[in-house]
Amino acid sequence: MGFNRRKLEDQHRLAAEKEAAARRATDAQVLEDAERLIAAWNERQEKRMPMLFSPTIGAAIAAGFWFLWVRCPACRTINAIDLRTLDRHRDAAVTSLIPALSCRACPHRRIWEQLDESLEAFEKRVEEEAKALHQTSGLPAD
Repeated sequence: MGFNRRKLEDQHRLAAEKEAAARRATDAQVLEDAERLIAAWNERQEKRMPMLFSPTIGAAIAAGFWFLWVRCPACRTINAIDLRTLDRHRDAAVTSLIPALSCRACPHRRIWEQLDESLEAFEKRVEEEAKALHQTSGLPAD
C-alpha cells in the first residue's frame, strides 16, 4: 500500500483544530490572570506600597490597559503612553520603560544628558590613553 495523502491531511487538520480549541480555552484564563495582575499592581501603586513585581507590557495590553500614565517627579508633568505603539518586547516589564520615559521639557533631563555626555568623554579619554599605552609598550593594538 502507498502513501495516503488525504488521511495525512485529515490528521493535520484535526491536530490544528484541537490546538486551536485548547488555545481558545486558555485565552480566557490568560485574560482573567492579566486583569487580576494589573488590578493588584494598580492597587499597590495607589497605596504607595513597595513594588514587589511588575507586570509585562503584554499583560497590560491583554487586560485592556493600553495606556500607561506617567508623572515626572521633578516638574510634575503627567503624560499618557500608548503601550500598543511601543517598540518593546511584550514580555518586557512595564518598569523597564522608566529610563526611556524622562520628561522632554524637564531641566533634570538636561542634567542626565550632560552626565551621559561627560561619561562618553571620559570613556573616549580612557580609550585614547589605552591606545597610547599600547603604542609605548610595543604591544600590537587590538
